[in-house]
Amino acid sequence: MSGILYVTGADERYFATTLLLLESFARQMPQARLMVCDYGLAPGQLAYLADRGQLLPRPEGLPETLHPYAKKAAILDYVGDLPWQALCWIDADMLAVGLDGAIMAHLLQRLEASGADIALTTDINELTLSDVAAMDAGGTTMAPFRALLAESGADPAAPYISVGFWLCRSRALLVDWDRRSRGLRPHPLFEQNVMALLIHGPNWGYAGRALLLDPVEWQPQNHLLPLIRTAGDGYTVRGRTVRLVHCTSCRYWFMDIYKSHVEVQGQALAGYFRILQNPALRALQKDLLHDHVVRHGDALSRHGLLTIADP
Repeated sequence: MSGILYVTGADERYFATTLLLLESFARQMPQARLMVCDYGLAPGQLAYLADRGQLLPRPEGLPETLHPYAKKAAILDYVGDLPWQALCWIDADMLAVGLDGAIMAHLLQRLEASGADIALTTDINELTLSDVAAMDAGGTTMAPFRALLAESGADPAAPYISVGFWLCRSRALLVDWDRRSRGLRPHPLFEQNVMALLIHGPNWGYAGRALLLDPVEWQPQNHLLPLIRTAGDGYTVRGRTVRLVHCTSCRYWFMDIYKSHVEVQGQALAGYFRILQNPALRALQKDLLHDHVVRHGDALSRHGLLTIADP
C-alpha cells in the first residue's frame, strides 16, 4: 500500500486507548497494518499485540527507563529492518475517521512532488516557536528549548508544529531527531520541540523541507472536539473533512477521564480511557470498543485482558 509503514506507540496505561485507534484504523484501512511500539506494555498486552502481528518490541540497547518522548523519536530503532518508502506516525490517542489508502498515497505523492522530507501539521492553536519558548513565563522549564532555538537559527516567529501525526520519507531526518532528543533534558513536549527546530532551523540542515498540513483537517483536537459533526460516513469540522480525531485537550477539557473498566457483553476491560463528551464521538468510541472486544474477545481473554464482569 504505497510503501507506507504505519506506526504508533503505547505503554501499559495507554493500551485501552490504543485499542480504539487500532479498531478505527482497521475500519478505515483494512489492507494496512498499524504497528505498536512497546513503551512499557504489560506482558499480556505484549502477547496480545504479538499474536496479532502488530508489536514492535523495545529494541535491545534502548533503556526501559528512557522517557516516552525519547522513545518516540527513536522510531527507527523500533522499526529495524522493516521495509518502508515512508513512515507514518499516529499518536495512540487518535481515532482514524477519514483515511483510506488513496488519501495516504496522495499525501505521499504531494510530499515527493514538493521535495519535502516530512509532512506534519502546524499547531492547532496557531502557536509560534517564540510562544512555546515563553511557556514558562520567564522561568527555567523551557530553558533547554530556548537554547536550542538560538542554536538552530530558527525564526522565532515560525509556526510551531505537532508530531501527533506525520508522514516522513527521510531516514536522515529521523536519525537526527533521535540523536538530538535522546540526550536532551526533559521538558514539556521536548521531542516535538526538537522536530520543530529541525524543520525550521537553517543551522540544522533541514529548514524548508517540511510540508505543513492543516491541523483542522488532519488532527482536530482541544477546542475543536465539541464542534466535530457526522457527515455521511465521516466527520467534518469547520466545513472540512476530518482525517483523524486527536483525543487530547488542555487540562482534559471536553472529555471524561476514566481509570476503571468498561463492560461489553458481560466482559470487563480494565484500563485508562479518554471518553469524549461530543455525543457523536462518544458513540463512535463506544462502538469501536464494543466491536473490538466482540471480534477479539477470545484473544483478549487468553492473555488475561478481559475478565467476567460483576453481575
